[in-house]
Amino acid sequence: MLIDNRADLTFQPDYNVHAQRLTRLQDEPYEGGAWVRVAPGDTMTEHVNPGGETEIFYFLEGTGRMTVGDDTTTVGRGDTVLIPPDTKHVLVNESDAPLLALALWWGGETHVRTAVS
Repeated sequence: MLIDNRADLTFQPDYNVHAQRLTRLQDEPYEGGAWVRVAPGDTMTEHVNPGGETEIFYFLEGTGRMTVGDDTTTVGRGDTVLIPPDTKHVLVNESDAPLLALALWWGGETHVRTAVS
């Protein structure tokens, strides 16, 4: 059993948002996750996860707008968004409250850069 307490870590700036990395799974292709916090009025840097990596966002607090490929939708608490490999995506917080999500990624051949690296 792998237990890694990250309660004392702070959010770090990345992709114009703040992220707190979770433990990378050992002995696997690149897999990992992070808490992602987007401040009111901020926009995540638009990007593509390379190398065949899939990513999923699960939204816990706040509301925003997410674009994946050519599709844009409003997101909020309880929503889950799947980002297929090699697909451009961006997250925008247009509200006056923080937007908090759990981002998980897996399956990439190599880790080059993700939304929370």
